[in-house]
Amino acid sequence: MAVQEIRIQRQGGDIGGLLAVPSGSGPFPGVIMIPTVRAFDDFAHYAVERLANEDWVALGVNIFDHPGIPEDPFKRPGSQPDERVLGDLDAGLNLLKNHSLVKNQSIFAWGYCIGGRFSLLWPTYQKGISGAAAFHGFPTNDTTNPNTPTEPAGRMEHLNVPVVGLFGEADRLVPLKEVDRYRSELTKHGKVFDIQTYPGAEHGWTNPKGPAYKQEAAEDSWRRATLFLRNIASGAEPARARASR
Repeated sequence: MAVQEIRIQRQGGDIGGLLAVPSGSGPFPGVIMIPTVRAFDDFAHYAVERLANEDWVALGVNIFDHPGIPEDPFKRPGSQPDERVLGDLDAGLNLLKNHSLVKNQSIFAWGYCIGGRFSLLWPTYQKGISGAAAFHGFPTNDTTNPNTPTEPAGRMEHLNVPVVGLFGEADRLVPLKEVDRYRSELTKHGKVFDIQTYPGAEHGWTNPKGPAYKQEAAEDSWRRATLFLRNIASGAEPARARASR
C-alpha cells in the first residue's frame, strides 16, 4: 500500500503524519504508529505500510514535529513535555475515528523505542483506544524530569486495556530489571497482558535495516503483537498474563 504524507490537525496547529490504508471498503481496525527517536525514517514508513498490507488503517504520528526539538535524535527523549506528545496522539486518534474506512472499529497504539514508551503510557490517559503494543519501549523513565513526570509502570491503576510488550534481553537501554518491574506491576494490578523477551536481542532489533536486527525475534514479535490486537478487535480477550522468557 502506498504511504501518504499528511498533516494532522491538532490544537494550536498541525503535525506530520504517515497514512496507509488497506484495499477494500472496510471497515478496518486502526493503528496509531508511534515512531522511534528517528521519527519518519525508512523504518517508520516500513511499519506503516506493512500494517496497511495486513488490513489495518495505519497512521504514523510524528511526535517530534515541533519547534525546538533537538536535531540529534538521541537528545530527543525527555526534551518535550509528555502532555504535548499525548496531545499529538489524541489528534491522531481523532483523525482515525473519523476516517471512512475505520468507522466504529477498534483503534490501537503501536510504538517503537521512545514511541513504545508512549504506546504504554498513552492508554493510561486516553480511554478511547482498545489496546497497545510496544517494541523495545521504555516502561519506566526518569520522573524527576519535569517533561516526563509519570511512567507507564507507575500508572497501572489507570490502565484499562490489554497491552503486549516485546523486549530484548540484551537491550542495554531497556534493562530486564525494568521489564520485570513492569511485568510485576501488571500482574499485581490484574491487567491483561503479554510480555515476551528475546535472548540476545539488543535495542532496535525489529528494524530490518538496522545493525541490531534479529529476523526471527522481529517476525515473532510482529505476529504476536498483531494476533494480540486482532483478538481484541474481534471481541476475543487475549490470553491473560502470558509472560514467557
